[in-house]
Amino acid sequence: MTDRSKTSSLLIIILVLLIGVGVAFFLYKSKNANPVSGLKPKVEMSISKITHVTDSTMEMSLKLLVDNPLPVGLDIKNFRYLVKMNGVKIIESDYADSLVLKSQDTTTVTLPTKIEVKKLVTVSKKSAAVGEDSADYHFETYLHLAKPFLGKDTLHFDQDKRLPLIRLPKVEMEDFDIEKFRLSNSDISIKLKLINPNAFSVEFRDPSYVFDLGKQKGLAKGSVKGVTKVKAKSSQMFEIPVEVGMGKALKTAGALIFKGKSLPFKMYFKCRLVSDNDIMKNSDMSMIMEGELKDLEKLKKNIK
Repeated sequence: MTDRSKTSSLLIIILVLLIGVGVAFFLYKSKNANPVSGLKPKVEMSISKITHVTDSTMEMSLKLLVDNPLPVGLDIKNFRYLVKMNGVKIIESDYADSLVLKSQDTTTVTLPTKIEVKKLVTVSKKSAAVGEDSADYHFETYLHLAKPFLGKDTLHFDQDKRLPLIRLPKVEMEDFDIEKFRLSNSDISIKLKLINPNAFSVEFRDPSYVFDLGKQKGLAKGSVKGVTKVKAKSSQMFEIPVEVGMGKALKTAGALIFKGKSLPFKMYFKCRLVSDNDIMKNSDMSMIMEGELKDLEKLKKNIK
């Protein structure tokens, strides 16, 4: 064998040895790699349902899903979360309870929260004005750990979703038969306007009410069994027949003589909202409508 052949053979042997060492090192690293480095906890937040609506606040629940694929558990001492709708912050709150998540485990937490109706209506109106029935929701979660993990004591997650626009059904008082009261008639009616601005139908079930007029508290009260279905993006008139005791009617008629249409009124209205939409599946509604009788007269003229 010539010197050149010996040199070529030696180079081949060295090359094969280097490849072998490289393969062995790769297999060793794969087998002994840090199992945590390629894994990351996952957090998903979604709107679950509206539970209660008033004229000032809306109570709703959020669902927070936390997935821990790590080979070690996570001890979360508390967390903070916020929700934006079309760039406007509508929810920001803290969950003060601890949450212990085992390794390779998943859990779901229900987060009850409140939203200011005024803020929500402002955002909804802007979207509705341009014909949108959906909105961009941005969810953020900050998990505060009891013990630092991989050098971090807080884990931050954010998520964007396109979801239906939250628009609240409304109830407006449209008419109250003043003339019958002037005649001391105990059989009157109160007309309400049920408004559904959503892209899905809503049912107003089993309404109950209390009506104050002037200093006469509880002038009329009662409940009506049944369902009034209001189609998407529409409204419907709802008439409540009311029977007032003659004594109360006479007192109120006297107040009308002195104060006339400046007599203040207040109506407390409650019902159950039901819809095929999961967000408004079975929600309680409590509204307060108040003003003066002359306000109802203006509404009546505008309707005509």
